[in-house]
Order: sequence, then C-alpha cells, then structure tokens
Amino acid sequence: MEEQEESGLTFGEICRLIGRRIWWVLGASVLAAVLAALVLALAVNPSLTYYSMQFSLVYPSDESGQYPDGSRFSYRTIISQERLEDAKASDDRFAGVDTAKMLKEDNISISLNTSDDTSAQRTYTISVGGSYFANADAAEAFIIALVGATENNIIERASQLEYSISEEAFRASSFDARLELLANEYDAMLNAYDGWIETYSAGYRVIYNGVGRSLSDYRADLYSLFSSGLRESLKAQCENGGFGLLYGDGETLEQAVEDRREQLLDEKERNELIIADLQAALAPTAALRTSSEKETAVSGDVSLSSLLTSYIERNAIIETQIGADGTGGSLTYEEAVKFADRLDDCFHSLNAAGKTLTSVTAAIYAQNTFSDFVSRSADATGGISPAIGGVAAFIVVFLVGAIGVCVSRSRRSKQQA
Repeated sequence: MEEQEESGLTFGEICRLIGRRIWWVLGASVLAAVLAALVLALAVNPSLTYYSMQFSLVYPSDESGQYPDGSRFSYRTIISQERLEDAKASDDRFAGVDTAKMLKEDNISISLNTSDDTSAQRTYTISVGGSYFANADAAEAFIIALVGATENNIIERASQLEYSISEEAFRASSFDARLELLANEYDAMLNAYDGWIETYSAGYRVIYNGVGRSLSDYRADLYSLFSSGLRESLKAQCENGGFGLLYGDGETLEQAVEDRREQLLDEKERNELIIADLQAALAPTAALRTSSEKETAVSGDVSLSSLLTSYIERNAIIETQIGADGTGGSLTYEEAVKFADRLDDCFHSLNAAGKTLTSVTAAIYAQNTFSDFVSRSADATGGISPAIGGVAAFIVVFLVGAIGVCVSRSRRSKQQA
C-alpha cells in the first residue's frame, strides 16, 4: 500500500476518479463551451468581423471619370460623410450607426480592384466593421444603401445642370452681347444632344413627363428655335439698325437710344470733315489724270481713295440709322423695342428648351445609372468561429476539471495516510 501511494495514481485510477465525477466535469465543460460561443458571437466577433462587398458603378459619364457636371469623380466619395449620412437615413435599421466614428476609426474603407483607374469597367470593394450592425444582413443592406446613395447623388447632379441663361445677365448685356449669349446657349444645347445621340443613337427614347420621345425629336425641337437663318437675320438687323450697343429696358433703353443717336451724329460730323480733307488731298491727282493722256500713279492715291470710300460708306450707314438730317432713321426707341422683343422671344424659348434638356439629361442618367454587385451576400472576415471556440473551451475545461479531480483525490489520499 505504501508503495502504491508513493508511486502516485495509476492511469486506471485516474479514469475511475474522473468517471465518478464525469457529470460534473461534462456539465462544467458544456457550460463553458456555450458561454465561450456566446461571448465570441455577441461580444468578440462583432468587433473583429468585417463585411465586404464587391461592385461596379455604371453611369453615362463613368468612362470619362466625371460627374454629370464635368467635375472629376473620385470613388472615395462613395464613403464620404455625406454619403454615409444618406445611407443611414434610408433605413431605420441604421438609426444607431455612428457614421462619424466609423470614419474616424477607419471602420469603413473602399478600394479600387482594377489595376488601371482609367479602365472602362472599374470595380470596387467596400469593407465595413460588423460592430455597427445587428447582423450580417444589416451590414449588407448598409453597403447596398451606401452605393445607392452614390447613384442618387449622380442623378441629382444631372438634374441640377443649368443650360439656361440667367435673366439678370441677359438684361444687363448690350444687344450685341445678348445675341452672343443666345448663340452660345443654343450651340451648347445642340452639342449636348449630339453627344447623347452619339452615345445612345438618334432613336434612343427618353421618358420625360410620362412621355417617351427620341433624342432626335428633342434636337429637332431645339433646332427650329434659333436656326442659322434666324440667327443671321437678327445679326443683320442688329448691325444695320444700329442696335448693337443698346442695353436695358423701358426708360433705360429709351435713354440709351438717345445717347447712341447723339454719338452717331457726332461721328457723322467728324467723318464729313475727314471726307472733305481726303477729297482735297485727292483733287490734284484727279486733275493730273484728266489732263494727261497717260494716267500717272501717285503714291498714296489708292490708300487715300479706299479710306475716303470707307468714310463715305460709314456715313451712309449712319444716315440710314438716324436720318440725313439727324431725325428718323431705323435707330428709334420704337424699333429698338421691337428688336428687343425678338431677342426676348428667343431668350424665353431657348431657356425653356434648356430646362427640357436638363430634364432629358436627368432622365438619361436615371435610366442608365446603376450598380452591379458581384454577390448580394457579404464576405465576412476577421472573426473567430463560435463553434470552434466552443469546442476549444469544452476541451480546456474538461481537461482542467479532470486534473482538478485528480489533484483533489491525491490530496485527500495523502491526508488519510
């Protein structure tokens, strides 16, 4: 007996000791396994797990890497504070998400998957910390909502494009400048339609106000508003009538007409003096040519004659505008008002067409802006499997319990000895 005690417990005795306390050991081990799994699933894993989803973003100007307004698109804005707030507001499940903390602690990131940032089809991966969400489904929904917020922002930018001329700028300009503003607006809108037609074809139908019409139809409507014939007619009327430097409306325009007539009258009188001087300078040459059988070239004769002709023609134009005696002519307040009204008609019709183009552009973006996810299920990384953790806890507690039983039995045996 003394030899057995000195040599310790045999393996068989250890098994018998554990067997007598097996239910206690198993119970403690199972409880530890369950607690370990719960701690991992509810406390540890959420802070370690990240959910990621891969997607591509498609919209009409994506190949150029620009927003609808021409500003450069940066994929990092997809996870900007503004977009995060948009996504948060889209679903009550995200009400408790602290987006500021998420950004500050780098618990959300986005990466470009393609090697070339200018490639035609760029794909991105968004990764977000799981501690902000109740489960994987909520994290997936947040990422999808975040990309959707970017889609909405692109469409919103398209709807804010401005093709119209501001009335303030138009009214503050001279008639010449108004014509130029109208021409630039018209050309810009035609170019916009031509760009869409090149991208989608002339027959591409756009739904606007519940009606689908082709791009060629919209372009044709615009083309008739300020065609080259109308533009040249207005330009000629402006030049011939002397309206180019006029500005304003009502009393302001009336005063501008009076001031312009006085300027033209002064110019005409100055021109008459110059004409007289040029005629006097050219008189000896004229006499020489009429008295000689052979015409003799005189230095400066051709340039002086051309200059004289230009002044005579200029005074003839002035007389059509203010009359030979300074009264009448085409440059009157009444005629200026009529011309201003023609410009106003073009201004209103082109501005209306500009609003239509803005709506058409927004509709095109709405019809062609979308995201394509590789999978609607997020990939989870960084956590510890609760099952594996539970099994590990079970084994450890079982071994510790078995050792504890053996140690306790050994101590009692020594005390009895």
